[in-house]
Parts: sequence; C-alpha cells; structure tokens
Amino acid sequence: MPSTAERLWEAARTLPEPLLSEVLDFAEFLRARQVSLQVEEQDTPLTALCGGLVNSTTFAGSPISIQERLRNEWR
Repeated sequence: MPSTAERLWEAARTLPEPLLSEVLDFAEFLRARQVSLQVEEQDTPLTALCGGLVNSTTFAGSPISIQERLRNEWR
C-alpha cells in the first residue's frame, strides 16, 4: 500500500497548475500551523522574550517619543 506522501504525489501530478497552487498554499498553511503549535507546547518562559525589541526602530527612543509617534500615525 502506498504511503500518504506517495498518494499525495500521485494526486498532485494530475492537477492543473491553479489547483496545484491551492494545494501548495494549504500545505504551507498546515506546516506553519504545526510550527506554531510546537512553539506553544514548549512553554517558553516570559523571560526568554526579554530584549526582543532592542533593535526595533518602531520602539526606539524614549517612551514619550514612542507614544507621540504612534499617536501621530493616526492623524
């Protein structure tokens, strides 16, 4: 009996390009969701996220200047 990957390959070989593109989009969505679930399962401590925005241009400067920039963005 063929494996799931082999069955998928056989089905994909016969699809026209637009449908094959949809299959690829769905497969990439499933892969991203799986990675996201794996990250959630790791129970990363909050302290591991510290410093993640150190080099961010959006959040560079004093807290007051950041607030002013964000507020002015809507004007």
